[in-house]
Amino acid sequence: MFWRLIEPSVHKMIRSSGAAEGSSEAETAVRSTHTGDSLQPIDELLLFQMYLAAGLKEGDLANRFQIHPSTASRIICSWADYLYSLLGSLCIWADADAVRAQLPEDFTDFPDTQVIVGSSELRCQTPASALLQTEMSSKSKSHFVMRGLTGTAPHGAVTFVSSLYEGSVSDTELFMRSGLADRLTEDMAVMVDEGFLVSDCVKCKVYCPPFLSTKPQMASPNVLQTQKVARLRVHIERVTRRVKENKLFDSVIPLSMAGNINKLFTVACLLVNYQNKLL
Repeated sequence: MFWRLIEPSVHKMIRSSGAAEGSSEAETAVRSTHTGDSLQPIDELLLFQMYLAAGLKEGDLANRFQIHPSTASRIICSWADYLYSLLGSLCIWADADAVRAQLPEDFTDFPDTQVIVGSSELRCQTPASALLQTEMSSKSKSHFVMRGLTGTAPHGAVTFVSSLYEGSVSDTELFMRSGLADRLTEDMAVMVDEGFLVSDCVKCKVYCPPFLSTKPQMASPNVLQTQKVARLRVHIERVTRRVKENKLFDSVIPLSMAGNINKLFTVACLLVNYQNKLL
C-alpha cells in the first residue's frame, strides 16, 4: 500500500551522483533512469528499508542485491532525500477539532490535550574535526549524541517531528528550539515529562507530573495526577519505541551517513503513521 502511494512520484526523484565531496558536481541532480543492470525502484525502496529497519550495513546490502557498495550508499542517500521531501511535504499537524474528534476515552480527564511530547537520542560516529567534536555532546571518544523531539496526538498519530540537536541540550531548550511552542494556542494543552519545564514558555496549558519540590511528601491529588499523566504518556513512549525499533538506531551511525541522520530520523518517525499495527 505504501509503495502504491509513492510510486507516481518516484520518477521525479533527485539522485546523488556520488561525486567526490567538495567537487562542483557533488550533488548533481539527475532524473531517475533505470538500465538493465540497475535495481528497479521498488527494490531500491526495499534496500533502503532493510538499511533503516533491519540495520544492515552497506556492504551486506551490496552483496544481497549484487551491486557495488558505493551504489548501495547512493541509493540510501537518494531515498532518504526523497522520502524526507515527500513525506515532509505533507501536513501532519492536526488542528484542535480533529484531535478532539478522535480523542480516546482514556483522555477524559485531559480533553484539551493536543500533543504528547517525548525525546529520542541517537549516537553518531565522532568526526575527526576537533571543532566539530567540541560542538557535540560526546559520551565517549567513539561517538557523540544527538537529540530529537517527537509529538504524538492522543489517538497515536505522529503530528510533530523536530530537527536533531546536540546531545547537551536540555529538555526545555529542545522543546523551545523545536518550534512546537509556536503551534500551540491557548485552547490547547501539551503533555510533557517532568524534565520539560515549559509552563512559562507556552501560551497553552501544560500537563506534567508534579514535582515533590521542598515538601517531604507529595499531596494526594498530585500523586493521582502523576499516575494519570504517567499512564497516558505511554502513548508517546510506544511511538518512540516504534521509531527506535529501526535497527539502524541501535548502533552508532557511521560518519558516512552523518549528513543524512536528520533525514533518516525524520523519515523513521513519519513512517510510523503508515504502519498498519495499532499503537
